[in-house]
Amino acid sequence: MSTPHSLGILDKMEFPSAGKFRPGWDTGVLAPMLQFLNETKAPLIVNPYPYFDTNAETVDFCAFRPNKGKFDPVTKINYRNQFDWLMDGTFSAMKALGFTDIEIVAGETGWPTIGEPFQTWVNVDTARNYNSKLVQHVNSGK
Repeated sequence: MSTPHSLGILDKMEFPSAGKFRPGWDTGVLAPMLQFLNETKAPLIVNPYPYFDTNAETVDFCAFRPNKGKFDPVTKINYRNQFDWLMDGTFSAMKALGFTDIEIVAGETGWPTIGEPFQTWVNVDTARNYNSKLVQHVNSGK
């Protein structure tokens, strides 16, 4: 048994290995919940939406398009997409509370097909690209 969580539970992170849950939520809400999930062998379900971190400069990274990536200096991983960045940041936040044996499951994700007029990256083509590349990425086993 579990419930999905918005990744609004994460504090702003410079890179995934520095991932932490928001203060107050970390020990007050999430640590007891993670303890319960650990005892019941249930997963933590999160809803990673890379779109929420997107702007004109980051759209390629967020939408699984070719890009130079973002480097995590602690793990030495060069991330090529925001989805993995968010999932690994969630793991680091759990690890900071002492939980490393709980499965993390993406409950839902996606990309909008229309946005504000200035959001030129919010369109059907980018949504199609994100969803198809996500499926390819997940099926790749990486």
